[in-house]
Amino acid sequence: MKSDTVFGHLVRQFAISPENLATEALSFILRTSPAASSAFTNFVRQIVSDCPDGMRFETQQVGVEQSIPDMKCVDDVGSIRVIVENKFWAGLTENQPVTYIRDLPAGVSALVLFVVPEARLQIVWDEVLERCQKNEISVRDVRKLTTMITGGIGQGHYLAATSWTVLLDALSTAATLTGQIESRNDIAQLIGLCKTMEEEEFLPLRGDELTNLGMARRIITFSDLPFGIVKEAVNQGLCDRQGVREVALRYGSGSYVRIGEYTAWVGFHANQWQQLGVSPIWVNFYPDRCPVAEVRNHLRQFRNTSPPRCFDMETRDYKNYKWVAVPILLPVGVEKQRIIEDAVRQIRELRDELDVREPLPATLTPMPTDDLDTNPENPENVLEIGAEGGSLSVVRQRN
Repeated sequence: MKSDTVFGHLVRQFAISPENLATEALSFILRTSPAASSAFTNFVRQIVSDCPDGMRFETQQVGVEQSIPDMKCVDDVGSIRVIVENKFWAGLTENQPVTYIRDLPAGVSALVLFVVPEARLQIVWDEVLERCQKNEISVRDVRKLTTMITGGIGQGHYLAATSWTVLLDALSTAATLTGQIESRNDIAQLIGLCKTMEEEEFLPLRGDELTNLGMARRIITFSDLPFGIVKEAVNQGLCDRQGVREVALRYGSGSYVRIGEYTAWVGFHANQWQQLGVSPIWVNFYPDRCPVAEVRNHLRQFRNTSPPRCFDMETRDYKNYKWVAVPILLPVGVEKQRIIEDAVRQIRELRDELDVREPLPATLTPMPTDDLDTNPENPENVLEIGAEGGSLSVVRQRN
């Protein structure tokens, strides 16, 4: 069912940044509703136990290194207690979360909180941890609560990620219990916006999107890249394409390959990229092509790594149609050939996880016509098919 609220309508109708709209709406609710503000503070106290009442909520304020967090929650002496970053489908910026962590005050307990769609919760959290690790920020005591994922980063500072659904349900419940009907209705509008963003909606095009030729080049690159990956993987004997074909899906393009006894599709899948945010290139094992349960069992290690390298997928259109999706993680800042080489390395790892050990059958390479013996007196029949009205012979010349 489509959401039907003013905010949901506006974000469809106009080229409004949904994250900015959601941030301003959340800030307005917290500033005008004592019940919502108190519920938010109690939500934060699950991590920061001494989070004070009566915080001030500031949006789009410039922080250290010119970072601009979505919302800062400041106590009565001006210390930042919570930095809130609201996301729908946009990726993390270069500042997130490291610069935000540096913006937290020394000697005061504080939190960096990411609010994201439920489907992105684990993905965003894994990326936050990875960025902290690269910047030598230790995240300890990671806990998965019913309301959020959280971890400590020292000096009384914390990281956390929660979903829009969980946070807004807490605010709405508080507004309802205290009889703040207007506030509850405002929260309902924001819930409608979030549902709109989680639906597969066509959003109005912005002018910069239409004139951004880099976007067109990226789409062409992502559509073309899988075929280069498949070609190199076949050349290295990791898979073959005998008896399979290239296939364009509704949201991408790619080719079927055989990895040992398993048939998989390798390609650009925009829908999975949008849903999971991991990679534009995927290796999918579909139930009408191979035993998915067997593949899933082989890929237990892939599933349990952090971040995960294997996902269970299910379509809404057909009941019980489930498949296994393995992302090809793309390195950044390198040339195309390096990307292909790293992708092939990952396919080799996938092949090992599938316990494919036997060598692939040698593929037949067509001989150059210049090297063929064209003597018509020395043909060799390979195959002959006869039917009423004629026949077809496949012959080759001995070299």
